[in-house]
Amino acid sequence: MPKILLTTQKLDDKYRNILEHVLVDTPRKKLCKVLDMSESCFYKRIRIPELTTLRELRILRRTGRVTDEQILAMIREESK
Repeated sequence: MPKILLTTQKLDDKYRNILEHVLVDTPRKKLCKVLDMSESCFYKRIRIPELTTLRELRILRRTGRVTDEQILAMIREESK
């Protein structure tokens, strides 16, 4: 059975923008250490956002690098 990727370009862009915002305040190496992943894995998450795990989002939220509103913006589209 083929895999179905539940993603859109718009949601991927939102995720990338939020990570760029996090990288302004936090050095890349420190962020990788907090997330317990290598730098190559971190860049893979940026290239392919659907590989991001719930654990990583929880760590970002718990450490105060991402707010609840930013996480919700990653997973939903605002209706206008």
